[in-house]
Amino acid sequence: MKKTTLKNSSNLTKRLAKYGALSAAIAGIADANGQIVFTDVNPDFAGGNGTSYALDMDNDSVFDFGIIGSTAPAIGFYGALPSNSWVGSNPSFKYPFALDSGAVISSAQSIWYGGTSNVGTLNYTSCYNGIGGSNWCGVTDKFLGLRFQIAGNTHYGWAKLDVSLSGDSFTVKEYAYNSVPDESIIAGQTELSIDEFAINKVKIVSLNKSIALYNLPQNTDYTLFDISGKSVLNGSINDQTYVIEANGISNGIYVVELTDTYTKSVIRKKIVL
Repeated sequence: MKKTTLKNSSNLTKRLAKYGALSAAIAGIADANGQIVFTDVNPDFAGGNGTSYALDMDNDSVFDFGIIGSTAPAIGFYGALPSNSWVGSNPSFKYPFALDSGAVISSAQSIWYGGTSNVGTLNYTSCYNGIGGSNWCGVTDKFLGLRFQIAGNTHYGWAKLDVSLSGDSFTVKEYAYNSVPDESIIAGQTELSIDEFAINKVKIVSLNKSIALYNLPQNTDYTLFDISGKSVLNGSINDQTYVIEANGISNGIYVVELTDTYTKSVIRKKIVL
């Protein structure tokens, strides 16, 4: 087990005891590797005036978003919980974007709408004059970018829909989300690549002033940030298991950022030292 130190310790016994505690902590962590949770709506759900679809992203029998058809004709979309939202535009009507396959859905999006008090429209009055949400008129295999909560954690997902040219009917085909909190997902993505899977297998455990890293990719860069975003420690690792001794750092909350140097995949975790 390799390590890096900010302050050398002369007490070998204490160091070994600390590593033993870290090893025990690591061993006690369940192997909860990240994955894309994909649901195929089979058969596809066809909706329109007077029909609705309850979108249950994590299939826990509590729906997260609603799609509703009305007589306008228009197709409404809303978050069933205050914390649930979608990528969109236009603060007056809150049109959800019709994303293309391959679009990245993450915290990088700056415009999110949602909650129980906001209802967006995929289109309005048969896409009258191409106003606002006409990007959801006469489309096939477009994606909603979604953000929702599971046990207080934020997750990102997508749902694939068709909408008729007249804007009075819709088809729900499939949906998915990233099971790793705060991690992005690509519209249309149904599984993690091998590279993404590798970085999401990493375990990070902090104990006193030591940070143990386990299941690392072959080559990893690490950075430790304080709560102001300042980098206080960084380095490179070429082993699967590593211990950072941060004896010279003040007690407090920090964020560990690990980057796979080959794939550039990134994972972050908040820790307390």
